[in-house]
Amino acid sequence: MSAAPRPRALVLGTEHPRSAAVIRSLARAGIPVDVCDHLAPTSVLWRHSRLIRSRFQLSQDPGAAMDELAALGRQEGGVVIPTNDHYLMAVAQRHDALSRRFTLTSPAWEVLEPLMDKVLFRQMAVDCGLNAPRQYWPATGEDLARIEDELDLSGHDHVLKTRLWNIGAAAPGSSRRVATAGRTAEDLARACRDYFDRTGEMPVIEEVVPGGAEQCIGVSMVVGTDHAAILAHCVQRKKLQLYAREGDFKHPYELGANAYCESTDDPEARDAAARLAAASRYRGAMTFEFKRSTVDGKLYVLKADPRFVRATALSMALGHDQPLALYEDHLGSNRPVPAAALPKNGAGWIWLEAYLFSAWSNRRGISLLREALRLAGRLPRIRAFAYLTWRDPLPALVLFARTARRVIRLRQPS
Repeated sequence: MSAAPRPRALVLGTEHPRSAAVIRSLARAGIPVDVCDHLAPTSVLWRHSRLIRSRFQLSQDPGAAMDELAALGRQEGGVVIPTNDHYLMAVAQRHDALSRRFTLTSPAWEVLEPLMDKVLFRQMAVDCGLNAPRQYWPATGEDLARIEDELDLSGHDHVLKTRLWNIGAAAPGSSRRVATAGRTAEDLARACRDYFDRTGEMPVIEEVVPGGAEQCIGVSMVVGTDHAAILAHCVQRKKLQLYAREGDFKHPYELGANAYCESTDDPEARDAAARLAAASRYRGAMTFEFKRSTVDGKLYVLKADPRFVRATALSMALGHDQPLALYEDHLGSNRPVPAAALPKNGAGWIWLEAYLFSAWSNRRGISLLREALRLAGRLPRIRAFAYLTWRDPLPALVLFARTARRVIRLRQPS
């Protein structure tokens, strides 16, 4: 007798390496994978991955998109996995209606909001007895003037953050949710006024924990019904995708996103992540990010990502296949899930295209030869790639071609 077909996975979002990891994990387990996105035409996964069974383009408007998603549930149902903040919030705010048609792997808004709201999450961390960076959220211009008197702008670096993902970018002409706050009260006031004019509210002002990218530790988990980890491992950032700098301006700290990381073990970070997961009443994919200060040596909570993150493919290489564990857990499956033993340290994950493009676009401030030698030394440790896989090679090949064209454009005089 043949086995009953597995329920499909409906992956929301295809624009990022975390989506590639989810698709790759579930497809290799024989699970049919369909995808939904409103950014479909620009995604290499959408257009080129042979692991995707069906593709559904959704509306740009979150409410209309959730109506369209609900309509898809009338046909087949399935297990819904949001892979970005846009869909995470949209599903959370329509959780009751969607849960009648699908198995949802992300929580309702009352659970999700304290994890995604920068102010509420910091308070949760403090209530758990954990260290968190100093943070200010001015409600008015008068509040900002009072806060300026408390800030040591010359002695400490600060950043501006959006309180919630959907409020807007932290700086004009950018999609990023973090921007530098400047070193003077005038710079800070100007940046806050600009932010308020664009979004209608003030940004969160947060003190930067001293130290480079290598001081950051991420604890990636799949959290079960008892709010404890089914699987968990730690990663340490080793290389950022630096945001290119204009002219002679240099950020007071490395501003970028993860381009290379390695598995590690940090018992203090694992314990802190377990406490946060329990306090949040969360179930699903989760990464808590921490940073160990180079000044006082303490571990600080930076943020929560209540979804898969870009280095999720590393979990598969470590025998901790987190997308598959999430799928099985939410179906209440009796299929075995790998034991949550600590994986080995020093296994690397790389987003090669971002790594190389970042090095080239920041070539005026770094040594390309040193970067090349450093990358060569890391190659033996790499166990997972953002997009590259022999089973589904075309997305990576197309992305390499796009990256090459971007490099060529950078070389051309303006």
